[in-house]
Amino acid sequence: MFGGGPGIRLMRFRGVDVTLDFSVLLLILIFFVPQAAQYSRIYRWDQSQTILGGVLIAVLFIGSILVHELSHAWTGMVLGAKVTSIRLTMFGGATFFSSKPASEGKNFWISIIGPLSNLALWFIFRQASDASLRADANSFPAVLSVWTVVSDTIATYNLYLAIFNALPGYPMDGGQAVRSAIIWLTKRELWAAWVVAVLGCLTGLAFSWLAIQFLVAQSIFNAFIMGLIAFWIIQGSVAQLREVLPAPSGPRPAPGAPPPAIPRQPLGVTVEQVMERPPRAWDERTPLPEFIQETDRYGVDERAWLPVLREGYLMGIVTKRLARKGPAPDAFNSSPTQAPTLAQVLVPRRSLTVVKAEQDLSEVIPTVQASRDYPVAVLGPGGYFVGFLHRDSLRG
Repeated sequence: MFGGGPGIRLMRFRGVDVTLDFSVLLLILIFFVPQAAQYSRIYRWDQSQTILGGVLIAVLFIGSILVHELSHAWTGMVLGAKVTSIRLTMFGGATFFSSKPASEGKNFWISIIGPLSNLALWFIFRQASDASLRADANSFPAVLSVWTVVSDTIATYNLYLAIFNALPGYPMDGGQAVRSAIIWLTKRELWAAWVVAVLGCLTGLAFSWLAIQFLVAQSIFNAFIMGLIAFWIIQGSVAQLREVLPAPSGPRPAPGAPPPAIPRQPLGVTVEQVMERPPRAWDERTPLPEFIQETDRYGVDERAWLPVLREGYLMGIVTKRLARKGPAPDAFNSSPTQAPTLAQVLVPRRSLTVVKAEQDLSEVIPTVQASRDYPVAVLGPGGYFVGFLHRDSLRG
């Protein structure tokens, strides 16, 4: 979700590092420890039961988030996506992709599988809680066991996680699924971005209203959390729209009849046939030192433009020279997650000209000739980046 600081590697899943952020310890201290103390008073647990209950709730909740992220990663791998890392933080988890399939149908399932996994866990723990409750009722004296309370709590948490992640704002799973579904059905990325932006802003306003209610009730902490979620969803939903809006055009021509267009004879050659495919693409969260090392390994020229993506969508372009002009190497933290990233130095997508891979080359020649500072980005089905067009591409 919200990013993270330093952490520890929990495991490797099919070659991908799964990292636990140290902020999770803060989550345990401010939420699960008080909850265990509250349950101790309600259910009259002794000290050992309180510790056991608190540990089980914390571990199973974090485990539920891990299952959610692993479901994204596994589904993505099966459907052809490239997963770079998985990270768990106090605000949730995040699965980072450097590329995704061109099929929006596949991307829909990669997004929606997260909330579905939490629904499955809700069902499993609900059944476990009901079975444990029946066993408690047959015991003498009839008291609720620790496991009954824990499984009921984890079932409820998973239901909340499923609903929250299915909300239609960006970058929630629901918002990404809505975006993929609309592109899948209409082939219009801009329409999808507008729908998600509107739904995301409405969702953010709902959380803002909740923040105000908590503030009136003098629940400052809850008001802060609701306000933070509202800002995060609105900011993300608007940002994904800005990234696909057409670049602003130049000054308007003087009034009068437009000059007649000069028809161009189709060349029978598509953009995809002549475009340049870069050696690879980089995620916008890639630390600058790691990017420089990898491009050195690929032997990339200092001035060569390279694509920077977010889950397969083009966020901008960058060169090794731009990356080297970032923060000085002695400012880099020893932790890779705290180093400056490509997102801080890239040329944003809104500054670029974009064409479609399936277009006839004759349709884009004026566009490419007019693009002097940056290459023309080529997008495939569903708006995914597939390559570049340079003026040199038109020669011959």
